[in-house]
Amino acid sequence: MATKSELIHVTAFYKFGKLPLAALNMLRDRIIERVEGSSVRGLILLAPEGCNGTIAGLPEDIEAFKPDLESLVGLGPIIFKDSEAERQPFRRFKIDLRKEIVTLGVPDRLAEGVTGQYLTAAQWHAALKGDEKVYVLDTRNTYEVEIGRFKNAIDPCIGKFSEFPDYVARSGIPKDAKVLMYCTGGIRCEKASVEMERQGYSNVYQLQGGILKYLEDFPEQCFDGECFVFDHRVAVDQHLQPSRQYKLCPHCGNPAKQQISCAKCGTGALVCDHCLTAGKFRNTCSKNCAAHLERVAMRAASARAAQAIVP
Repeated sequence: MATKSELIHVTAFYKFGKLPLAALNMLRDRIIERVEGSSVRGLILLAPEGCNGTIAGLPEDIEAFKPDLESLVGLGPIIFKDSEAERQPFRRFKIDLRKEIVTLGVPDRLAEGVTGQYLTAAQWHAALKGDEKVYVLDTRNTYEVEIGRFKNAIDPCIGKFSEFPDYVARSGIPKDAKVLMYCTGGIRCEKASVEMERQGYSNVYQLQGGILKYLEDFPEQCFDGECFVFDHRVAVDQHLQPSRQYKLCPHCGNPAKQQISCAKCGTGALVCDHCLTAGKFRNTCSKNCAAHLERVAMRAASARAAQAIVP
């Protein structure tokens, strides 16, 4: 196990604000130039509405990069949500240019400073413990909800965030209800809360800093399970440590914890429940092994068919 001084620091962040479209390529190049020669790896998204990313590296490199990123982006202070890993969860450093830093189809209002109402982790915790009637709404995708959620939270059962507006329209949640919404780090709630207000909801609150901030302040409390993160840690536990029970499913990339012995090569692997029940050839350690078994089965089926038509 890595010592404290050897741990990799991981930080997630986002910032909404107007970034000139014509300047995004230059901004990307300047950030890449700043990272060169350092241990920093990860993914940053840049769009006309702001920036969003998760990066990891040696503590000194991450801490030195934070103020530089704020300066280069030029949108004011950025809130960084920090955690740790025993090894680098990213293979490389990459910057993508997008239309939105989180896709919902409503980029401009947030860039112009339109935001929802926030609850700090402490206020959120108090609201969950109180007697007031509230609707706790998870804005994440189904595979994220399955491995961890707040107690009694509503799962919208969406496969991607862009489906959220349709869910709200058919949800049946009363327009005057008090809605508490949350996501991993807060960014999806920024758009989700604005979208709910657009659809006529006036009493909507979002967890500032998301699950990651709540677990930093209130581990082993109102959140059950683990929190999915978008890197090779797969998830973090109640104390923001890398998951020891989940790996990425070799077939679909979702969180997996079902132990199997590969039907092709015998290698031990973790596969998700959905893939194991989806059909043949998913009890394998990789797509290559699955494809091999499928080819063998197809050849056998062809041979049987040929024998059946021999006079």
